[in-house]
Amino acid sequence: MHSSLDDKSKTPSQKQKQKLYDYLVNNYQPKNRNYLYDFFYDNCATKIKDVLNQSTSNAIQFNPPKDFKPQTFRTLIQDKLDWNSWGSLGIDIALGSVIDRKATAEEHMFLPAYIHTFFDHATFKEYDTALVSQSILAYKQTNQPKSNYFLISPIVVFGLIGLYILIITFKDFKKTQRSKWLDITLFSVTGIIGLVILLLWFATDHKATHQNYNLLWACALNLVVIGQLLRQTPKNWFIKYLKFLVIMLCLLTLHWIIGVQVFAFGLIPLLIALIIRYLYLITYYTNAINSQ
Repeated sequence: MHSSLDDKSKTPSQKQKQKLYDYLVNNYQPKNRNYLYDFFYDNCATKIKDVLNQSTSNAIQFNPPKDFKPQTFRTLIQDKLDWNSWGSLGIDIALGSVIDRKATAEEHMFLPAYIHTFFDHATFKEYDTALVSQSILAYKQTNQPKSNYFLISPIVVFGLIGLYILIITFKDFKKTQRSKWLDITLFSVTGIIGLVILLLWFATDHKATHQNYNLLWACALNLVVIGQLLRQTPKNWFIKYLKFLVIMLCLLTLHWIIGVQVFAFGLIPLLIALIIRYLYLITYYTNAINSQ
């Protein structure tokens, strides 16, 4: 008798079946139920693959289907989402560049759909025998009508916010003034978002939130420099800081173009408005200092 299969039937050995059963019984105990969840590498879907590998001593070969094309982690989780949805926007803001690399074939199995696909094509390495002998459809999802929420979608909301910022900036330009409340609001909101991103990166165990270059537009330092916005004429270094923010937005564009990280498309109107507002503030403060 081989350790992986019965000689005659070429099915999992009784020893493997017992090992799998014992593992599940032991795992069901209250002290073993909890684990450090990782969305991509250790979740409820990957557990199925991992437990089977352990119980068979890695005797399973997970073969990708012929039409398989590797995708990035971001593409995989966004595949079933509308790009112009708040869920998609939240994912693109909260998760970092680490999810923009292509996942290996086996790493695709963090999604239940790929568990089904790969198990359907899986074989025992030694005998090239199919792991799954029969698939039974237990439940078929009914298609739900899509709700029409375009008017409150990210691209519309941020489009209106961006347009409003541009209108206020144009009025300020015409009157050679500065709407202090707008700048304080922008620096506060972007600073708070940046602080949350930093906390997700450095203060949590979620690997997917690492190396998040959304910090290039949501700069946490904006919270520190708000005091300069309250002054009629800021310190000279503040103009350099505004130029730094413009450079950061340019770097964000470069990161997006060369594929370092994919950012939320819904943010584009806001990002355009931010860079124009920063450029106006540079001009306004430079003139104010020079006129002294």
